Amino acid sequence: MLVATDLAEIRASGALRVLAAVDDDPAWFSLRSGPAPGFEREVLEGFARLQKLRFEVVPIVRWEDAIPMLIRQEGDVVGGISATAERRQRVDFSAELLPVRVIVVTRRPRPPIRTLAELRAARLVIVPNTSWSEALEKAGVPTARALKVADIADGIEAIRVGHADATVSGLVDFFLQRRRNRDLELGMTIGEAQSSAWAVRKGSPELRQALDAYLAQLRAGANWSRLLVKYFGDDAPAILGREPIS
Repeated sequence: MLVATDLAEIRASGALRVLAAVDDDPAWFSLRSGPAPGFEREVLEGFARLQKLRFEVVPIVRWEDAIPMLIRQEGDVVGGISATAERRQRVDFSAELLPVRVIVVTRRPRPPIRTLAELRAARLVIVPNTSWSEALEKAGVPTARALKVADIADGIEAIRVGHADATVSGLVDFFLQRRRNRDLELGMTIGEAQSSAWAVRKGSPELRQALDAYLAQLRAGANWSRLLVKYFGDDAPAILGREPIS
């Protein structure tokens, strides 16, 4: 069996294997193909078509397994991952897909959390082993006593039923969750701005370069704006950092 290590081997195998979290919001990455497979999936499907490759999804059950699975060559690309300094020590990243900001989320009637003092005093629910929880730790916010859940949807539910006061998430995740729960409130931003990008093995420079070239071409055309509007609507300018978050 041919082991795909870089773009030439991937082409020879005939398939692009994309590692994706099973709990991703379908508007971001659906595990099923279709007319609206999610923003990131639709973008990556375009790359696969350009390279004349089948598109194969490799499910990630536990997010902390994403990079180990990539290193073990169980997939070729990890989708929807923040390019943190710690992760860059283990894998390489494509150019930015979307900017990432970690924000505090509460639910009305509770007021938004605007300061670290308020955040430290709140009952938190977190998704561990994510860049979101890492941002809390770097900001000096204790997480040992926080309620731990599997995904952001569970975190929002914990707030709704009164088991917690607040959680943290990425900005895109907040907007997607707010479509289902209009009482969600946006609070302070934690840490520095990051990038959502695609992770590849350090031995895959040709794949990384091809992904970068594809993204640059996509952004230069009308299809990029079409995809942003299709999946994010009026929230797209805020996600891109071109308008204030509200």
